Amino acid sequence: MERHKQVAEDLKGQEARAECGDSCELCLRLPDGVEESLQCQMGQTVQYLKAVLQEKFGHPMNKQTLTCNGRVMLDPLSLSDCSGIAPGNPNLIEVQVA
Repeated sequence: MERHKQVAEDLKGQEARAECGDSCELCLRLPDGVEESLQCQMGQTVQYLKAVLQEKFGHPMNKQTLTCNGRVMLDPLSLSDCSGIAPGNPNLIEVQVA
């Protein structure tokens, strides 16, 4: 019985990793020019990233525009959907606040 529990827990962990995706490093260039590093999962959304930025730096979510390689990152998309973001490489994200 204990073995079955362990197998079930291992499968749950594998499913969670598959859902969230690989880890990626984001290099955030803030409006004041300061660069901050942040670890995220590829399955997290742009909206989640904006919430983190609001919490850490006080920039209101609705005033933020995030770009990667000159392309605007849209809220409902996951990081894996955004062109130019890949696990294993530092990914530069420009943060603009209106």
